[in-house]
Amino acid sequence: MIQVEGPREPKTASPRAVARSGYLEEEYLVSGTADLYGYDDAWETVLFRSDVPFTTRLLVRRPADDAVASGDVLLEPLHPSMDMASAWPRLGQALLKAGWSWIGVTQHPMGLAATQASDPQYADLNVPDAGLGFDILSQVATWVRAHGLPGLRLDHLFMSGASHTGTFQRVFLADGFHQRARRPDGGPAVEGYLIQISSGAFMLGGYHQLHEGASVPPAGDRRRVIGPLDVPVIELLSEGEAETNRDARRADSDEPGDRYRLYEVPGAAHMSRRDPLSHALPETVEEASDFPMPILAGAALRHLRRWAVDGVAPPHADRLTNLSGEENAPRGGRGEARPLLRDEHANALGGVRTPELDVPIASYYPHSTLIGGGEGRPGFQGDLMGSMTRFSQEKLRSLYGSSEHYRREYDASVSRLADEGWIDEAEAAEWRARAAQVSF
Repeated sequence: MIQVEGPREPKTASPRAVARSGYLEEEYLVSGTADLYGYDDAWETVLFRSDVPFTTRLLVRRPADDAVASGDVLLEPLHPSMDMASAWPRLGQALLKAGWSWIGVTQHPMGLAATQASDPQYADLNVPDAGLGFDILSQVATWVRAHGLPGLRLDHLFMSGASHTGTFQRVFLADGFHQRARRPDGGPAVEGYLIQISSGAFMLGGYHQLHEGASVPPAGDRRRVIGPLDVPVIELLSEGEAETNRDARRADSDEPGDRYRLYEVPGAAHMSRRDPLSHALPETVEEASDFPMPILAGAALRHLRRWAVDGVAPPHADRLTNLSGEENAPRGGRGEARPLLRDEHANALGGVRTPELDVPIASYYPHSTLIGGGEGRPGFQGDLMGSMTRFSQEKLRSLYGSSEHYRREYDASVSRLADEGWIDEAEAAEWRARAAQVSF
């Protein structure tokens, strides 16, 4: 059983939007023991080491006014890189607008080391093995559903992460940690999962070790594909992940014990200048992509919540099409990457359609070349960063005739997106503002 102490004021800096939106940020210390797991010779999950002591922290962001709190809470494992929240930057605007609360958990030794370097008050914290994070999150989910936290309204609990912490959820689900996280009535502590920009078939990062030094499941292992669960799961992938995710795809399902959606977004990349973390991105040879992926992340979270709580199934979307044997077609630098079928503008076909692809003014590509990174396929960081090639004025005029006609077509595409439930009115206004800046 874990122990939770607090609240206290955290020493880490919060996004300015948190305070501006009338939110409080608090910190709690969590201590106890957690279990490490591994695999036997038949790749079955087995206990590796039990009762490993740990001490870590929770960050809680919640509305200062109880009347604003919706009762919906998002649980996020913090990223090993600088202990950052990789889902919050993509979902924060939607969370603040809807009155959600958020709990971030320091769960990885690398992330903890970065936090300790920022302030000596964290020196006594200890997460000795990266694999402990899965059991720590399971125990935190169980504990908060049973005991709550001061001032936190908690009616429904969900989990999300992006990139490394998107993959964290895949392990959490496939290796039994979700099943161990239960409410006092026996129901699931976490009521739904939004997995962002994580490819299950990506061999470098599509699945994590259960403990340091352990092997990860091989290509084709069942764990790399989301299986039936007692809660809904939505995967939201850019076209960068779709290149490597072919072998981890599965069909959508509306069955009570297997609620699942896969959304692949053409035009989107693992990282882009539209991403709130873009200040940390290196310079690239190509123009950096401005595709607005975070808007769709908020929509996916709303779909997940309605599905779990209200029983309203979200829409389906076509998948992107991977090509085979097209060695000269553009694709990322990973060996398992497969190029995608593209239209006459070099934009990917299928997937969740947006105005940027249906009424295009640019070609979007999920990779780029770092300045000074050499010739040929991009390096690892460039492989994650999206780029774009804007159409010439002549091409724009040949496609649309005038800026006014372009905006009318773009507006119709935005309205379709809103009518189908992909975006709300405020988000539709953000899309329309993009079109208003285009002139030719």
